[in-house]
Amino acid sequence: MLYLCGVGTFNDANDVQKFALPERLRRRVFMKIAVVTNGFYKTQKTETIKDMIAAAFCRRGVTLTDLRNDGKLVSNGCKFDFDGAVFWDKDLLLAKKMEDDGVRLFNGSETIRICDDKGLTFLSALKRNLPMPVTVAAPFTYANIGYTNTDFLDEVTSKIDFPIIVKESSGSFGMQVYMAKNHDELLGIVSKIGAKNMIFQQYIECGNTDLRLQVVGGKVVAAVKRRSLNGDFRANATLGGIMEKYLPTNEEISIAVEAAKAVNADFAGVDILPGDKPYLCEVNSNAHFKNLMDATGINAADFIANWVLEKLCEG
Repeated sequence: MLYLCGVGTFNDANDVQKFALPERLRRRVFMKIAVVTNGFYKTQKTETIKDMIAAAFCRRGVTLTDLRNDGKLVSNGCKFDFDGAVFWDKDLLLAKKMEDDGVRLFNGSETIRICDDKGLTFLSALKRNLPMPVTVAAPFTYANIGYTNTDFLDEVTSKIDFPIIVKESSGSFGMQVYMAKNHDELLGIVSKIGAKNMIFQQYIECGNTDLRLQVVGGKVVAAVKRRSLNGDFRANATLGGIMEKYLPTNEEISIAVEAAKAVNADFAGVDILPGDKPYLCEVNSNAHFKNLMDATGINAADFIANWVLEKLCEG
């Protein structure tokens, strides 16, 4: 079986060789490391990911501390005493406090902040000249005011032809992504979203498919093609899409690696649209990888554990 590693591959002889921890890292199993999750968003999917991460560290002789964001609140005098933490949440205040206390987070608070805002992700990709669909960001408005006019949509439609993809800046699993086929639909979507930040993007025809490349430590470790079965332009597994193992091109690998670097991610699920050429779609700092493992047989948690331990030993 072939496993992706950067722009190359390596043969998997056996699990021991594939995931063996170097001797210099095995000597550091006494480190205090936490896995941080949200105490209010507990689903079978989120618990499975947490368990996969904990099991990967356990295979390397390291027991993680299970830290929920409601288990210890940020307050005067509180201090977090960990060497590092796999931060599988979006609680930016908690993340920043842990960093202020000297905890090395995987991913860091700034990475999480950028990835959780599609507008900021767009700007980060733009700085690196990564190929993206034509994108226009909606102007900011205040929650108690909203959009008193929608004249800015004239500029949007002058730069992007219909159909236009509208994305709420904060959203996951494709749930806050919409398609407007004409101006009336565009107005309706903008009205529905209200004062929340949003971006508008060119629709890339790719047969209701997209690619998910899992990047860990600057290397692509697994990849899948996702396909919608119900005609939905979104291919997310949560919305009913199916996954199959995929061997990405060098160009797709390069885009994924550079996208992760653009947001300074230790690990990320990078979505690519395979149109007339590959386009960067999104960068996910907390990409769920259970379905990816089911499709490829590759457990990203093992690569994450090795990367975390390697970086902590360096520090």
